[in-house]
Amino acid sequence: MRARQGQGYSLIEMLIVVGLLALIAAAAAPTFQKTDDAALDRAATEVARALRFAHSEAIRTGLPHGVIADQPNQWLKVYRLDDTVNPPVVHYDVYDPQTKQLYDLRFNAGLLDAAITQVYFKFQGFFNPQSYLGFSAGTGVPKFNDSGTIRMLENGYIRLGQNELSATIRISPMTGRVTIQ
Repeated sequence: MRARQGQGYSLIEMLIVVGLLALIAAAAAPTFQKTDDAALDRAATEVARALRFAHSEAIRTGLPHGVIADQPNQWLKVYRLDDTVNPPVVHYDVYDPQTKQLYDLRFNAGLLDAAITQVYFKFQGFFNPQSYLGFSAGTGVPKFNDSGTIRMLENGYIRLGQNELSATIRISPMTGRVTIQ
């Protein structure tokens, strides 16, 4: 048999190659979606864990604890509140029990490859929602200490997003229960 010189590929050969490339692309596309889902789930789980930790520390230690979420700078921190002075003083000296590092989550990088898209903590008597949430010492009730005036949580959530996906971490106003939706 002689090799064909100077001739191109037939239409059938080209269609077979294009078809195979389309199959490979179709098989790879869901893989990217699963990666996005996993990253968003991981970030939502970490935010829920931070909220639950602040809640449980307020109950366990008898000292007010809370979280502050900064959407523009994409971070969330767990804090301890010293309410024995007026005005109360926030201390960022709470350590994550797993990592033994300061409880400071950074988003859009590394393991937390998602973004904080909305922080909404609405308290009684406040028109504008806040970006921080405290838990009462001993009881863990979600509240805000407004220079000695305790404001109870009416509605609270943090929304995360990645591409077209989103997850919402909700805080129950009376109990402080944290759920991921």
